Amino acid sequence: MKSKSDTKQRILDSSLELFASRGYSGTSMNDIISQVGISKGSVYWHFKSKEEIFVRVLTTNYAKWIDLINSELKGIDDPIEKLKKYGELFISTVEMPIWRIAPETYWNEFSEENQKILDKCFSLDDEIILNIFNDALDKGLLKYEDTKKLTWFYISSLEGMFEKVILSYKSKDGDRKKAEDYAVSAISFFLDTITV
Repeated sequence: MKSKSDTKQRILDSSLELFASRGYSGTSMNDIISQVGISKGSVYWHFKSKEEIFVRVLTTNYAKWIDLINSELKGIDDPIEKLKKYGELFISTVEMPIWRIAPETYWNEFSEENQKILDKCFSLDDEIILNIFNDALDKGLLKYEDTKKLTWFYISSLEGMFEKVILSYKSKDGDRKKAEDYAVSAISFFLDTITV
């Protein structure tokens, strides 16, 4: 007999696969029920709605991304090297399912409560980057003092590069390795531009 936590995890795992392949709008509760192979009542016992499942899937998988970042950055003392490593990890993890479902939050309407949960989740990256920029500023490594603006520039730049890498995957003529190399070069260029 499966435990309640096993069933809940199966729902989340199956939903991640569906959301990543079909999108939030393209996935119905019936799809989830069918994929998991349990009754409708069983799914609704664990989750009130598809939106609740999506938010849980996203926040759980985003936490894995944050854990990876924290793990990879903890042994690096130089804040500029931390920023570089963060950027390289962001680009190199393009295949993580979280990145296929995260954009769904831009185009779909969620309840106010769930939107707050998603906003808090996505702000974790901003906090990590801002803290690193503040550390770099404290150590006299930056040409500019507005670390909030630098955080915005850096994350926006990474997201643009990330999109180009994703598009290289989808294009028959795309060269994934070249796109990733360009992104790594752009990260170094950006960091060289803002450091003393």
